[in-house]
Amino acid sequence: MAASIRGIVTPLIAEHVPHERELLEYLRPLDDDGITRLFTRPDSDELLGFGVAEAASLITPVVWLVVNEFVTRGAGVAADGFFARIRARFSRTPARGTGVAADPVPLTPEQQKAVYRRVYDEACLRGLEEAAAKQLGEAVVARLAMGPSGQ
Repeated sequence: MAASIRGIVTPLIAEHVPHERELLEYLRPLDDDGITRLFTRPDSDELLGFGVAEAASLITPVVWLVVNEFVTRGAGVAADGFFARIRARFSRTPARGTGVAADPVPLTPEQQKAVYRRVYDEACLRGLEEAAAKQLGEAVVARLAMGPSGQ
């Protein structure tokens, strides 16, 4: 069974960044693609009540976009330039995807390290304590390694 981005991200946020659960609750009426577009549009303040600059301090968009990249592009997202692509998405509207993981390729050890490092680094930059950022990075890698049936 395919996993939605929301189905992957929600438990990660609930466990590791519980103070941001309200953001996901607020976004509940949107589908996965709608949330992805919202997190990547420079004019996202229309729906959120704040813009990308304010969202940059949140962890949820980071986790959402990492998972979205994995789900829509497969395990190859951990290659060089991974977060350069995500940062670039903050300045343009992404192409529509399905928001559902069909059958992602398992992460190689190098890709696991790259995904972990990206989540960890971005979480630290956004003010998450080092230990919490480490746990979040490990949890994202573990969840992605479980594949779509691991919900």
